[in-house]
Amino acid sequence: MSHEHANRKIVNDRLNRIEGQLRGIRKMVEEDRDCFEVLKQVAATSGALRSLGLLILEDHLDGCVNEALGGKESNEELLAQIVDAFKKFSR
Repeated sequence: MSHEHANRKIVNDRLNRIEGQLRGIRKMVEEDRDCFEVLKQVAATSGALRSLGLLILEDHLDGCVNEALGGKESNEELLAQIVDAFKKFSR
């Protein structure tokens, strides 16, 4: 299995887990569960999404950015894209 396909499986597995977490949160709200329990699950789901985003960003830097450095894009445009991506995940 290539690096790209291995990471695709990891991303899909994480997405499935996050979907399950979201369904769980919805059920907790519908069941009027304790707010603190719901908030803990929201925080866990948020962390899982952030982790997934960082994995995808890492793959982007490893693949797309390396390819772009081969002369397909200007370095200024590439750096702007990288900075923008980091800003989105540093909030």
